[in-house]
Amino acid sequence: MPALLSFRPRPLLRSLSLSLLLATGAAQAEPQPLDRIIAVVNDGVVLQSELDRSISLSTAQLRERGIQPPREDVLRTQVMERLVTSRLQTQKAAEAGIRIDDRELNEVLGNIAAQNGLSLAAFADAVRKDGMDFLSVREQVRDEVLVARVKQKEVDSRVVVTDQDIDLFLANRSAVDDTEYRLSHILVALPEGATAEQRDAARAKANGLLERLNKGEDFAQLAAADSDGQQALQGGDLDWRKGSDLPGLFAAALPRLKSDQVSEVLESAGGFHLIKLTGKRGGAEAQTVQETRARHILLQANAIRDEDATLAQAQELAKRLKDGEVFEALAKQYSDDPGSKNAGGDLGFTPAGVFVPEFQIRLDQLQPGETSPPFHTQFGWHIAQVIERRSRDTTEETRRLKARQAIVARKSAEEYDLWLRRIRDEAYIEFRRADGKPAAAATDSQS
Repeated sequence: MPALLSFRPRPLLRSLSLSLLLATGAAQAEPQPLDRIIAVVNDGVVLQSELDRSISLSTAQLRERGIQPPREDVLRTQVMERLVTSRLQTQKAAEAGIRIDDRELNEVLGNIAAQNGLSLAAFADAVRKDGMDFLSVREQVRDEVLVARVKQKEVDSRVVVTDQDIDLFLANRSAVDDTEYRLSHILVALPEGATAEQRDAARAKANGLLERLNKGEDFAQLAAADSDGQQALQGGDLDWRKGSDLPGLFAAALPRLKSDQVSEVLESAGGFHLIKLTGKRGGAEAQTVQETRARHILLQANAIRDEDATLAQAQELAKRLKDGEVFEALAKQYSDDPGSKNAGGDLGFTPAGVFVPEFQIRLDQLQPGETSPPFHTQFGWHIAQVIERRSRDTTEETRRLKARQAIVARKSAEEYDLWLRRIRDEAYIEFRRADGKPAAAATDSQS
C-alpha cells in the first residue's frame, strides 16, 4: 500500500498516495446537483459523485505522470473497481471491530504534516489551495488507515516464516539481492478456482498485450487501460524495490531483461504478468557493526540514601578505583543494577544506540581500560569503564534478516491478493444504470 507520509504541499495530486485519494474520490469538492447510487456493495453503496471525482482525479494524476489516460469507459471501469475494492476492505475493518477515532486520526494527519515541515493547519490550507476538500481528504486518510489495519489483521498476522524458509531462500540465491529495481507491471487476473476456459482467455489477452507492446504501444497507457493490478492507475509503476523483495516470478525473469525491455508472459496462480525493467541501482555490501564491551556501577537514591549521599558514595568509589581496587569486586558489592551486578557490572558487547544517550556519550569518550568519573542519567549515578571495542562482521546476520523480510513481504503480497479476490468473490455487488435498475446480474457467491 502506498505510504501516507509522502505528502508535499505542491503539487498535491502527485504527492498524496493514489489509493488514499481514490478511496472515496477526493478531487475538487464541487457541489453535485444530482446524485445517485451506482453500485451496491454488500450493505454499502458507491455514489455517482464519488466516481466522478475519482475519475477526475485519476485523469489528472495520469497526465502528471505523462501518461495518456485511457478511454473514458475504460477509466471508469478501472476506477469503479478500485472504489469497490476499497469499500469491501473498510467493511471488513468494521466487521473486525477496527475503528480509527478522531484523536488517532488527528495524530496521523499531524505526522503527515510534520514530516513535510507543516503544522496541521498549514497542511489543511495546502490541501484547500490544491482545490480539494480537507474534510474529504481527512476521511480518506481514515479509510486508508483502516485498510492497513485490516490487512495487518487478516493477512500480515498470518504470515509465518521459519528458519527452514530462510535456509531454502538463501540456498537458492548466492546472496540476498540488495540491488534495487524499478519495474512496471501489467496483470491479467484470474478468479479463484478459474476454469480452463478462463485461463486460456486470460493467457490470450496477455499474449495480445505483449504483441501490442512489441509493436511499440506505451506500457503505462496499456497498464492504465487493461491491467488488473493494484498499480494500474499509476501506469503499472511498482516504484523502486530491492531484488530480494520482488515476487520470485519477477526476480527469476530479471536476469533476462535489459533496461526498458518487457518480459515474456509470466504465469502464476493469480494470473498472467508482463513486467518492464525501467531502472536499476545499488548493490550488496558487507555489513559490519562497531561494538563496545563495558561495565558499570550504578548507585540509586533511596529512602535511606538521598541524592547527595548517593553522589558522595559514587565519588568515594571512584577514588577507590583510582587507588587500585578491582572494578568487578566493587560492582558486585555496591551496584544497584540487578542485571549486571553479579557479573561485576559487565554489560557485554553492545552496538551504539542501545543505551540512553547520556550513558552512550560517556562510553564514547573513553578509551579501552579508562574509567569515567561519576555521572548522572535518569537511572541514577554511574561509574563506567570500557573494557574493549571490536568491529563485528554482521553480513550473514544481515543476510538472514533481509531474507526473512523478503519472504514476509512476498508471502504477505501473495496472501493479500488472494484475500482481495476472495472477499470480492464472496461479496454482493450490484451495479446500477441511470434509471436505478441493475446494470447486470448482481454477484453473490453466497446466493
